[in-house]
Amino acid sequence: MSQRNKPPRKKAAVDNRQRPRMASDAKPGGIPTPRRERTFNPGNTEGKVVVQLGKADVEGPWCLSRITPDDHVALLQRIASVESMTVREVFNTSGGGLGVDYQIDALPNAEAVRRLVTLEYDDETQISRIRVSGTGRLFGFRKGERFYVLWWDPLHEIWPSQLKHT
Repeated sequence: MSQRNKPPRKKAAVDNRQRPRMASDAKPGGIPTPRRERTFNPGNTEGKVVVQLGKADVEGPWCLSRITPDDHVALLQRIASVESMTVREVFNTSGGGLGVDYQIDALPNAEAVRRLVTLEYDDETQISRIRVSGTGRLFGFRKGERFYVLWWDPLHEIWPSQLKHT
């Protein structure tokens, strides 16, 4: 066999850049998928809790604006914690949860009942609370995964506990 006088092969430049796994002529954005519509389901207990302030009582005896700076920090931390949990985790009916639902007709504080009438929330059947600190409680209305803040109760006056030191 004869050897031909061939020029030596040149090595191709290696491109080490990462490339997406798609055809080079594909449009950015990948495969189009339909957007999942978020709907409000009042019976949903698996969704994360959303705290809303649209119904907050700004003039009553348990107005949120009367909160102390230390309680404000504790409240914001608790809200952040609650919003990372599902409704079932917060309002655990077997006890020990951060939240509890109460029937409004059993509300022991007459002033709170009068305030609900004044605010025209007397048509609600239940009120919920989230424990923030030792005695601090956040009261509001729960509709599915939404918790509508109504009152800040730092002294446990709205629904006093039968237990000592709580």
